[in-house]
Amino acid sequence: MKFSQGLGVILGTTTLALVQYQSVFALTSVQVNDIAKPITVMIGGLDGKGSGVIIAKNGNTYTVLTANHVVKKAGYGIYELITHDGQKYQMENKAQIVGKLDLALVRFTSSKNYPIAKIADSRTVKEGATVYYAGFPAETTNQPRNYRFIRADITGRSQNQEGYELSYNGSALPGMSGGPVLNEEGLLIAIHGKAETQSIIIQGVQRTEIVGVQGIPTEKFPNLISNIQNNNQANTPRNNISPTNEPTPAIFQKLESLLKAEKWRDADLETWELMKKLTKREQDGWLRLEDVKNFPRQELRKMDQLWVKYSNGKFGFSVQKQIWLDLGGKLDGEPDWDTFTKLGDRVGWRNNDKRLPYDDYTFSTNALPGHLPGWFGGSRGSRVIGYGFAGKFYPFFSRL
Repeated sequence: MKFSQGLGVILGTTTLALVQYQSVFALTSVQVNDIAKPITVMIGGLDGKGSGVIIAKNGNTYTVLTANHVVKKAGYGIYELITHDGQKYQMENKAQIVGKLDLALVRFTSSKNYPIAKIADSRTVKEGATVYYAGFPAETTNQPRNYRFIRADITGRSQNQEGYELSYNGSALPGMSGGPVLNEEGLLIAIHGKAETQSIIIQGVQRTEIVGVQGIPTEKFPNLISNIQNNNQANTPRNNISPTNEPTPAIFQKLESLLKAEKWRDADLETWELMKKLTKREQDGWLRLEDVKNFPRQELRKMDQLWVKYSNGKFGFSVQKQIWLDLGGKLDGEPDWDTFTKLGDRVGWRNNDKRLPYDDYTFSTNALPGHLPGWFGGSRGSRVIGYGFAGKFYPFFSRL
């Protein structure tokens, strides 16, 4: 089945993540790997083995983007898709080809919560830039396939009918085809797919030499990206960023004015005052876990919408929630200190394994995504006693 237009036909009311790339602080390789690993899947089949990346979710159905040559002979039940946690799923129906490119979309169904890749415009990545590609190489027959995460540098661009126009250094490992190529912000900018070769003559004999690897950059499937964006806008957005014509309630008008004026610190402090007021905790000056679990849902969403709107999607509770989920955090269950620590590292609340003082926060759009609103500050340190330090973000995020 060919695929070129009308992404909604195959994805339905789907959740996807499309972001407009902006130059921000680069993540460490460990942080990028934390993004890459849960979105990368292993693909195994009768005629070959490869990898893929989760790009969409519709209910319990996930859509995976991979190289078409990995799944081109697939029929229902032939291929298994294996997620990072070792769960095995049958591929549903036939692969759907993306135009004339060596790309295909496949699907699987799971009740588990897996993160999806955020997609960026590959044209923003220049020669010499650092990228990372991930997948499950199948280097030897009948041996376990282990996840690999490889750093590389962009070496050039070329023209190719199948779309392999982004070149980078690295090893051409069988089984990695179809895996994600991420930039330094952890955003998907290409699909990994083949070795880059050149012909050389040695003692009069022409030989083919591998000089690097190549991927299909996201700029090669703009219709896919455009349809993702349109589909995302037509449904409930991932980060609550849909515009609204409803007037801002009086209680939030001061917050809106501060955000509109880009007075980020004042807006953060005003948000905290509103949170205390909405939970009737002004006198105490901090929130209890029960206050967080029962935080007024509509008011929380309104504050979040204002933050997301005036920061162009960089700040907001829903931005923090998505990062939490991308890191493997849950919306229910036991306190998760490990994911909370990773969240602090990712959004810039921590540095060198220590929590930053509130005065050292970055109150500008140069901050990392999700940096604001802050969860620390004021004379009590943590704004939520028994909550922030225990990593109990799930009850608050579940209110969004």
